[in-house]
Amino acid sequence: MLVSNGQVITLDDKWGLAPVEVTVEDDSVAFNAVTASGAQISMSEQTPDQGGPSTINDVNFEVLAVQGKKAVIMITH
Repeated sequence: MLVSNGQVITLDDKWGLAPVEVTVEDDSVAFNAVTASGAQISMSEQTPDQGGPSTINDVNFEVLAVQGKKAVIMITH
């Protein structure tokens, strides 16, 4: 999935996350989300070379490439 800085991604409710805001800058991506229980989660400085995805509520966020203010990411559950 190609995303841009400031984009909001809406996931299926069954994944237990409110919409996820994406920030793309400085060759990295940050994901900000709220869980179904109301916990605010932030994963900053996610990069393509970090060795694998980061996980929130069994949802994996993986950065595949970053260029400028855009990134290619993969979200799986």
